[in-house]
Amino acid sequence: MEPFLLNMQLINDAFCAVYQHITLFSGSDPARLEAVRLYQKGRPLQPSYLYLLCSDDLKQLPSCLSGLSFLVSGPLSFGSIPADCSLLVVEEDASIPELFNLAQDTFERYTRWSQELYAAMKSDHPLDAMLEASLKVFQNPIFIHDTNFYILSCPHRAPNMLVWDKDARTGWNIVPLSLIHDFKVDPEYLSTLTTTEACVYSAEQRGYPILYMNLWNNGRYEGRICVDELETPILPGQRLLITHLAKQILQAMRNNSLFHLNMGNDIEQFFRNFLDGTVQDQSIVMKMLQFLDWKRNDHYLCLRLETSRQNIRMLSSAATLGHIETQIPQGHAFMHNNGITVLVNLTCSHARISDVLSSLAILLREGLLKMGASSEIYDFLQLSQGYYQARTALELGKKSGSMNWCCRFDDYLLEYLLSQGGEHLSPELLCSNKLLILKQYDEKNKTELYRTLQVYLELERNVLQTAKTLFIHRSTLFYRLERIQKLADINYEDAKERLILQLSFRILEQRIV
Repeated sequence: MEPFLLNMQLINDAFCAVYQHITLFSGSDPARLEAVRLYQKGRPLQPSYLYLLCSDDLKQLPSCLSGLSFLVSGPLSFGSIPADCSLLVVEEDASIPELFNLAQDTFERYTRWSQELYAAMKSDHPLDAMLEASLKVFQNPIFIHDTNFYILSCPHRAPNMLVWDKDARTGWNIVPLSLIHDFKVDPEYLSTLTTTEACVYSAEQRGYPILYMNLWNNGRYEGRICVDELETPILPGQRLLITHLAKQILQAMRNNSLFHLNMGNDIEQFFRNFLDGTVQDQSIVMKMLQFLDWKRNDHYLCLRLETSRQNIRMLSSAATLGHIETQIPQGHAFMHNNGITVLVNLTCSHARISDVLSSLAILLREGLLKMGASSEIYDFLQLSQGYYQARTALELGKKSGSMNWCCRFDDYLLEYLLSQGGEHLSPELLCSNKLLILKQYDEKNKTELYRTLQVYLELERNVLQTAKTLFIHRSTLFYRLERIQKLADINYEDAKERLILQLSFRILEQRIV
C-alpha cells in the first residue's frame, strides 16, 4: 500500500478549524508530506516532512529553502521566499507542543483513512466500505454514479439531498430522469464530462455546490464521485482527498473487486461480445450474472428484430429500445449487427414466451419490423446459440415469404435441418432417388404419381382424404399407389422410408422456392 501524502492545503484546513489568524504561503502545493518534525538546527531537511519552528528560527535557516515545507509559530514577514517553498504561519499565541500535536493528529487521521480504504478494497462491498470510511473526512454526503446515472453507492443521506428514483427494471436507484435531461442541455454540466481533476460544480443547478471527480479507466469515463455541500463547507484540501479516493477506486476496478463499476456500465457491450463469442473467460460471465442477479440455469429467450434500411433510424432510436425494455421485465434490448437483439430472463420476469412475443406485437406492426425468436434456453452459456437460432428463424421466415411478424425457431426447425444438409449436397443428391424416378416418369408420361405420393404421405396414408384432395376415385388412387410401388420400389409400411420420402419432398420444394 502506497502511503497517502498530504499537501499544505490539507494542513491549513485542519488549522483553520482551530485558529483564526493563519496565513498560508504556497506557490505550488504538491502532495509530498508524510509526517511532522520539530526543526533542529544543523540537521538535514527533507521535502517529505513538515518542519515546525518559531518565526525567529526561520530567519536563521539556510538561504536554500526550495522544495521544503514549514509550520511557523508567531508573526512573520515573508520577504523573499522560493516559489516551491511552503509556509503555514500561525500568528496566534500557540505553544509549539499544541501546534505539533494538532499537526500530528492531522497526519494520523488521514493515514488511518488511507488504511481503511485499502482494507475496504478487499471487502465484499468495496464501494460501500470506501464511502463509509470517507464520510468522516468529507463530513458531507458522498455517492458514486455510473455512466447511466445509476447510484452505485450512497451510504449516507442528508436533508435537502436529491431523492433518487427507483428503476423498475433493475431495482437500482437512479438520478431522476427529469434531472438527467436538464444535465444534457446544461453547458456547465457538459463541460464537466471531460475534466480529469477534482472540480466543484456550482450551486446553480442543484442549489448547493458539488465537489466531484470523474473516474477515468485507461481513458474511458466510468462514472463519478460526488460530495454534496449540505452539512459542512467543502474545503479546498478535499480536492486532494477525492483524488486519492478516485485512485483507490480505480485500483479496485483493475483488481476486479469492483466488477460492477467497470463492467456494469457496459452491459450492452458485454452482451455483444458474449453473443459474438469473444468472451472466453467464464469467470467474467459469472460475475456479470451476479451483477444482474441472474442465475446460469435460469430460463432465457433471445429475440432478433430487423427492418428495412429506410427504417433503420427508427430501429436504432432510444425510444424503440426503451419501449422494448418497458414491455419486457428483465429484458435487455441493444443495437447489434444492424438490428436489435433482446435478451430476456424468463425466470426472473415470471413470463411465458407467448406473453413476451405478444407484448411486442404492436411495435412490430407499427414499425414494420420482423422478429426471430429462439427456443427456450436453459443455460446462459448457450445464449449465443439462442442468438443464432433467432437470426436463423428470421432469415428462414423472410425466405419463405411468411407474412407473420414473428418467426419462431421451433416453427422453422425442419427447414433449418434441411437447409444445413443442403449446404454441401445439391437437393437431387440429398433427397431419395425414388422421388426423382417418379418425377421423370410423370414428365415422360404426363401422369401425377409424384403428387399422389406426396399427398398420400402428408395425410398419413388416409385413402379417403387423399382421394378427396386429389379429386379422384378411390380405385384410381389404389391403381396409382400400386404403380408407384412397382416403379420406385416403395414400401408404404416402412416408417423410416416414409420419413425419408417426406423429408425429400421438403428438400425438393425448397429448391423450387
